[in-house]
Amino acid sequence: MKNSENGRHSNEPPSRGKNSEVRHAAGEDERRRADRSHSDAEVEILSPIQQVASAVDVSRTGIQVSLGHWLSSGTVCDLRITTHSGRLMHKRVRVIWTRRAGKRCVSGLEVVGSIAPRTSEQD
Repeated sequence: MKNSENGRHSNEPPSRGKNSEVRHAAGEDERRRADRSHSDAEVEILSPIQQVASAVDVSRTGIQVSLGHWLSSGTVCDLRITTHSGRLMHKRVRVIWTRRAGKRCVSGLEVVGSIAPRTSEQD
């Protein structure tokens, strides 16, 4: 999928601009709708791409992930999240922002709903 403005594939990070660092949860922030906390959950993006990501922090309304792929703002993704205790959750999220962090990308994802887990026939 190409970005019509510059012909760049949507999974490629922009070629210009500053590299950002991963911004971990840092207490209360009046811009946030929910408090964030650090996370070591494993996140699998199931669609529109298949990619494994690492959770940086989570809240009840969103999740920040680090991954090796660029996600364009506005993209809706289906996730399978495995918590440190082994609990599985399936969520639909919208990409709010993505920044480069060294050779990786960090994305802020807003939870827009839960989804039914895929059956083995769908995998």
